Amino acid sequence: ALARLEEGLGIVRRIHPERNVMEGKFLECIGNVYSGQGRHEDALAWLKKAHRIYRKTVGPESAEVNHVTLSIAVALRRQGKVEEAMEKYEDGLAFRRRALGDE
Repeated sequence: ALARLEEGLGIVRRIHPERNVMEGKFLECIGNVYSGQGRHEDALAWLKKAHRIYRKTVGPESAEVNHVTLSIAVALRRQGKVEEAMEKYEDGLAFRRRALGDE
């Protein structure tokens, strides 16, 4: 799976040399694969890249930023970094409350 995702990422980068949301999606997918494999440091690196690209391309209040923030929280929790993970989970919850309300 990783080889195909990295191949797809390369294609997206060649076709669209400027940063774009599709690049972020590939980065996020690669990060999630690494997380699922237990390679949490690698996962965090890829997920943080996706986070930066999403913030630049679709904005800090986008669903994409929120989703990758929660993926980062999962990777941190799996590393045993509970405090850092809780901060990310709280960021995700705050986003959802802003978007959907408290109920």
